[in-house]
Amino acid sequence: MKKTARYFNWYVNRSIQFKLLFWFVPLLLAMIAIMGWSSYYIASKEVVDKIKQAQDHLTKKTTDQIDLMAKDTIYFANNLFLNAGVQELLTSQDPTPERQKVFRTVSNMMVASNSVQSLILYKLQEGNYEFVPFGVDQTGVTSAMTLEKFQETPYYREAIAADGKPVFHLLKPSEALFVGDPNEKVILTKVIKNIYDLKHAGMMVIGIDAHKIGKQYLEAAKDEADMFVMDREGMIVSATNRQWIGKRDLDLPYFQDSNPDLTTLDRLQRKAERSEWVITYAESPTTGWYVVVIQTKQTLVRELGRIGLLSVTLTVVCLLLSLIVTWMAATMITKPLKKLTRSMKRLQTGDFTQRVNFAGADEIGQLGFWYNTMVQRMKTLIDDMYASQLKQKEAELKTLQAQIRPHFLYNTLNTICWSAERKGEREIADMVYSLSQVFRLSLNDGKDFFTLEQEIELVKHYLFLHKTRYAGQFDFDIELAPEVRGFVIPKLMIQPLVENAVIHGIEPLGGNGHISIRACKEGDLVTIEVLDNGIGMETGRLEFLLRAAAETANGAGAVRMERRSGFALANMRERLQLAFPNAVIELDSTEGAGTCVKIQIQVKE
Repeated sequence: MKKTARYFNWYVNRSIQFKLLFWFVPLLLAMIAIMGWSSYYIASKEVVDKIKQAQDHLTKKTTDQIDLMAKDTIYFANNLFLNAGVQELLTSQDPTPERQKVFRTVSNMMVASNSVQSLILYKLQEGNYEFVPFGVDQTGVTSAMTLEKFQETPYYREAIAADGKPVFHLLKPSEALFVGDPNEKVILTKVIKNIYDLKHAGMMVIGIDAHKIGKQYLEAAKDEADMFVMDREGMIVSATNRQWIGKRDLDLPYFQDSNPDLTTLDRLQRKAERSEWVITYAESPTTGWYVVVIQTKQTLVRELGRIGLLSVTLTVVCLLLSLIVTWMAATMITKPLKKLTRSMKRLQTGDFTQRVNFAGADEIGQLGFWYNTMVQRMKTLIDDMYASQLKQKEAELKTLQAQIRPHFLYNTLNTICWSAERKGEREIADMVYSLSQVFRLSLNDGKDFFTLEQEIELVKHYLFLHKTRYAGQFDFDIELAPEVRGFVIPKLMIQPLVENAVIHGIEPLGGNGHISIRACKEGDLVTIEVLDNGIGMETGRLEFLLRAAAETANGAGAVRMERRSGFALANMRERLQLAFPNAVIELDSTEGAGTCVKIQIQVKE
């Protein structure tokens, strides 16, 4: 903390020239660095995007080649299935005469095929295990694994489960399915059914050299890129790095940190989201294999290092230029400021004759102009401030006095009430109590809002006083729904309406008057209604009041004495809409029938 304070004090005591250099030069360096980094980022992104497009194109072509090879192999298998010689070889009791015929047929088909290198036919009918597997490759008749051993392999079980559909697998040389063949092979296994009873007659195993899969495109891949083909289980079928063939994807350096419980596709998708690699992949619709190309982004953007060197050189040159330019600019700025500082020191001693003259209308020139204006007005402002403080103290004193008077009156009325009760004057005590309650509720501890329950209580005491005053001339009833008792409204919203009803409606009536006050909730509307059966108003008078209220609310002209009622209505409407913008006050009156004032407030739960 002390170190921070020491550095801050050291900084604030430096000159403006130093501060401009302190801020401007690092800012310039930061801008150059940001521009260099942005250029590098944009260039590297473009390179990565182009490489990604090229990789997408490469994976698509390789996938198409794999599909073509797979379809060719499936076509080869379908022809064998339909070949009469093959059916005879697998179903006859003495297949020896058919072997030579099938050999010639298969040899011709291998010559026509671009993919098939080897073929094994197994006879599956019971009691015929003495059948020697029929093995053929491009050099002639060859040996193959016995049926008993082949039945122990997963290739046999999956082919049986597929029930005639082709199944592709990678075959390692160590499994010795094709005796004497040292190469990795992709094999297609498929059950051959008897075309007459559709029972399993035999099984074919077709071998394809794994190195030929995608060879044309795998060899075309750049030295920095790794490209490989793997099946749905993550087994590497073919790759630019031959050491990977036969391994699982989890054995590769790119996937060693992957979750083994995920599927191969999920692992590929998650790795493709990593920022340090450019990974593209495509799925073969025929085999379900994935062609994958991976490159590190660091290798792709290696040639962009020249941009970094150029940015560093440009930064050094700009730094030197900025030091010179900033120092010159700072000198031009600080010279008039020093002059202003000397003048302000003299002003501090009480010399209000100080002036500064700066040439130009720039910020420095304006500063000098407003400084001169400030000096001229300073004395006046000081006097005004002193007078303002005196007025503020006076206003605070009056406010305290205004608060004391109502409380004094309220407490005095309570004292009178207690004295009347002690002397047995119950009626006088009730009137005084009601009057004190009117004052108490009107004060409301200085708050500007009432609950409807408090407002109705005030109205009850107010009507009680008037009912006592006009004995036998009117009666009243109040209905307050329980759900709106706690609803908050601006203070003294209902009492003025009740006062108008008593003075302008009931008092001229001379007797049999009735005032009804109702507050309830209807849907999302809180409705407050004050209804009297007084003398009412004629149509012209009603329209005049509504028009006067509208003009007063809009601020049109001065308010004349005859518009006091309209002004009061406008004042209530304005107070209500400040709290509830959607509130509405409706006034309806019929001459000789009475007046109804309704307030509707739209509320949300």
